[in-house]
Amino acid sequence: MIILAVLGLILGILMALAAVALKLLGLKPPLIFDKYPLKGLFYRVKYWIALLVLRRLRYRIYHRNEELLGSEEHLAKVDRPQQLSNDPKSYDVVSFMAANKDGQKLLVTLERRRRGVLKAALYLWLPESGLFSSPNLPDMVHFTTDDGAESSEFQGGGFHVFQEASMRVWRIKYCGALKSQGPEVQNVPVDLDLRFESSSAEHFDYSRDLSSSLIADSIAREAWNEKFYSLLRSVNHILEKRTHYEQNGELAGKVTLAGRQVPLKMVGFRDHSFGTERCLSSINRYVYFALFMDDGSSMVVGSLSQPSFFLSSLKVGYVCSPAGEYHPLTGSNFELYSYGEKGTPPQHQNFIVRTEEREYLVQIQVEASAVRYVGGDWESKVFNQFVACTVNGVSGQGHAEFLYRHKGGRPQDISSGDPSWYRDIKRFERSLTLLEEEGADVDFVF
Repeated sequence: MIILAVLGLILGILMALAAVALKLLGLKPPLIFDKYPLKGLFYRVKYWIALLVLRRLRYRIYHRNEELLGSEEHLAKVDRPQQLSNDPKSYDVVSFMAANKDGQKLLVTLERRRRGVLKAALYLWLPESGLFSSPNLPDMVHFTTDDGAESSEFQGGGFHVFQEASMRVWRIKYCGALKSQGPEVQNVPVDLDLRFESSSAEHFDYSRDLSSSLIADSIAREAWNEKFYSLLRSVNHILEKRTHYEQNGELAGKVTLAGRQVPLKMVGFRDHSFGTERCLSSINRYVYFALFMDDGSSMVVGSLSQPSFFLSSLKVGYVCSPAGEYHPLTGSNFELYSYGEKGTPPQHQNFIVRTEEREYLVQIQVEASAVRYVGGDWESKVFNQFVACTVNGVSGQGHAEFLYRHKGGRPQDISSGDPSWYRDIKRFERSLTLLEEEGADVDFVF
C-alpha cells in the first residue's frame, strides 16, 4: 500500500509538472506591432524541441523515401500540370522570374483554378523602353472556358505555358498586347516566345529543403496552445495538401514589340506550386526577393507572416551556385516590421543572410515598380519591384514582391464584366461571411 501511495504521489507530481510546463510553453511572447513575436522566456527550450521534431518528421516523410521521390516517374508526375481536385480551393501555379546583366527582367505567373478560372500576370522591364505589363492588370482574373467548364492546361488570356521535357524544358508563349507604363499608357502588340531550360532535374523543394533551424526559430516564437497542438497533430495531412518547388535555369527566346524584335537571354527560375492550401486571406504579409548575380549564382530570400498557421515570422530562401547546387539559408536579419510595415515598400533595402558555408550582405536598389491584386476578391495587394542589387560586392538584377492584406474588394467596374455563374459564386461566398465573427479570416474559393 505504501509503495502504491508513493507511486501515486510521484505520478501526481509528474502530471502537475507537465501541466505547469505546458502552461509555460503556452505563454504568449512579446509582439511587435501586435503581429510579430519576439523570443520569449522559453524560446531556447521550444527551439530545440521544434528542431528535433522537424528533423524526425522530415526523415520519416522525405529522407527515407529519397529513391522514390527522386525517381523519374515521381518527378514527371509532380512537374506536369496537375488535375484540379473537387476541393473548391484546388490550385495549380507555374511562375517564372528572370533577369540578365543588361537589366532586362521578366515575370510571368499563371494560376489555374476550378472551372477554367486563370489568374495571370506578365511584366517585362526593358531599361531602354521601361515597364510593360499584361493589359488587364492590376486585376489578374481570366475566364478561359465556356460556362465554367474545367481546363487542364496553363492557357488563356493570350498565354500558353507548357512542358516540353519533364523537369528540364518549359515554353512560355504570349500573343496579345502589353500595356506600357509612363506619362501615356499605350497597348502595344506583342508576340513573346521563350524557352526555359534547366541543366538537370535538381530543384529546391520548400517542404523538404528549407532550413529546419529557420522553421524551428519561427515555431519557437509562437505560443504553444491547444490550437497549436491540434495543428501539429494534422501536419502530415497539411503537407499532403501543398507542394512548392523552384528550379533554376536559363530563359531564352525573343519578344516582338510593335514589330520590333528584342532577343532575350536571362538567368531565372521556374516555380511550381499546387494543392488545396493556398489561402491568401490568412496571410498577413510577405516579402520575397529573387536575385540573379552576374557570376551565374542566384538567391531567393523571403519572409512570411501567417499567424493563423503559427508562422508569424518565418524566414525562407536559398542560394544557388553557378553549378546549380542549392544551399538553404540558415539565418536572416530581414524583419518584416522593419521594411514597409505601413503599406509602402522601401526603395532601398540592406540586410544579411547566411548559409552554413557563408554570410551574404545584400543591397537592393529599386528601378521600377507596379501593383497587382491577388485573389478572386482582391484579398491581397502585391507590389512588384524590379531591382538592381549587389551581393558581397557582386552585381546583379532581380525582382522583389511585397504582399499586404487588402480589404477593399474587387471593384464593381471590373467585376461587372464577369460571367454570371462566377458572380453568383462570389455572391454566395460573401453571404457566408455574414455568419463569421467580425474580423475572422475567410478562405475564398477563387
